[in-house]
Amino acid sequence: MSKVGAAACETLTRLGRALPVDPAVLTDGQLIRLVEDAEAAQRQVGAVKLAVAAEMARRSAADDPGSLARRLGFKTAAAALSGLTGSSGREAQRLVTEAADLAGLPAVEAAVLDGRIGREAAAAISGELKKAASTADAGDLEAAQTELVELAVSTGADEVRAKAAETAAGLTVEVVQEQAKKAMAERFFWMSPVIDGSARVSGRLPTGHASVIKSVLDGLRNPKGKKTVTFQPVAEDAPGDARTAGQADADHLRDVFALAARSVDMPDMAGDHPTVWLSTTLSELESGAGLAFYAGTPGPVPASEAVQAACTGGTQAVIFDDQGAVLNLGRSTRGFTRRQRRAISLRDGGTCLIPDCSVPAQWCEVHHVISYRDGGATDIGNGVNLCWFHHHDIDTGPWQIRMTNGTPEVRYAYGGRTIDWKPVGNGTAAHLQTTAPPGAPPPLQ
Repeated sequence: MSKVGAAACETLTRLGRALPVDPAVLTDGQLIRLVEDAEAAQRQVGAVKLAVAAEMARRSAADDPGSLARRLGFKTAAAALSGLTGSSGREAQRLVTEAADLAGLPAVEAAVLDGRIGREAAAAISGELKKAASTADAGDLEAAQTELVELAVSTGADEVRAKAAETAAGLTVEVVQEQAKKAMAERFFWMSPVIDGSARVSGRLPTGHASVIKSVLDGLRNPKGKKTVTFQPVAEDAPGDARTAGQADADHLRDVFALAARSVDMPDMAGDHPTVWLSTTLSELESGAGLAFYAGTPGPVPASEAVQAACTGGTQAVIFDDQGAVLNLGRSTRGFTRRQRRAISLRDGGTCLIPDCSVPAQWCEVHHVISYRDGGATDIGNGVNLCWFHHHDIDTGPWQIRMTNGTPEVRYAYGGRTIDWKPVGNGTAAHLQTTAPPGAPPPLQ
């Protein structure tokens, strides 16, 4: 950084001649000149502060045993500046950072040091151009600095920042294109076979692919809107979501594919919908302690997972006797239809039924309140929306569900306290029935 303040004396002297002053007694012309002189002086003082910060940083290198900051009793140059001036640590660090950024942009630095542009405009330029400095052509980068400095002399920092962003993008077009081409060539997604109850996944995604997935996960992590409920548990007694962020994202990712699997646009497998195969002995099936095998997956899972999956996909029971002979090959049973799901979503408020869970209905599974194994019907009077997590835990967790005259009700037992049954859902649509009165259209199927 070269000498600073060549024009400072003249600028500060001009301002000094106007002081002290009561702005209220000035004419319009005098007030305008005072504003201009004060801003010019501010630019000169800002330039001196940047020059001082740059030199303080140079004399306070972390690996220098004679660091000036350390001799003053501070760890860093920014801390020393803050201590010496009484400014905030944030402002001191901003000064050091701005000075370092300007060091790589000599044309912008020179404009700051001679007071032609202020700190704010310089930061707007350097903040964008430094993104392109390592890859842009040196001549193009120099021309961009000159153009932006000329703009900053005559316009505000906001316009300068917008133009700087546009210019920086133009300097890196070829680099960005090469990066995108490389990312597309290297893209992949891999999932291992299921081993010991789980599969490993890995991958590398281009920016566009990653942005789509991230936007969906962000939306599921931080949903907007509020579900209409008539029951709210006491906060200190209500069961919280104990999942880690990674566990929740794993569940959300599964929800995305479950939604896709229900789509009418999703290709069938060999002309049929995806089917959950449940293979077990008759005695195990009756006791509910059997094993299930997902199609295309060699490892077994508890039968409870197949029961849950059956709510939204097909299921086909393969029953064996104790010697391994096939006793029965059941017919595939489809889950709730799209029209049924829409009606249930309207009734339940558009999200998971469990209070305080905001997972949207389209990501939910429809749970048979009375299990289909126990004769429960697949109709809207026996179905409620549950996110995968709450559906998974509904038989063992604190929440319980029942239907009363077409309205879902929940209760919970947690921390030694049980709250009695309360209705949940959208009260204006809480009484959708599965049987129609005489002359009415048939029930939704």
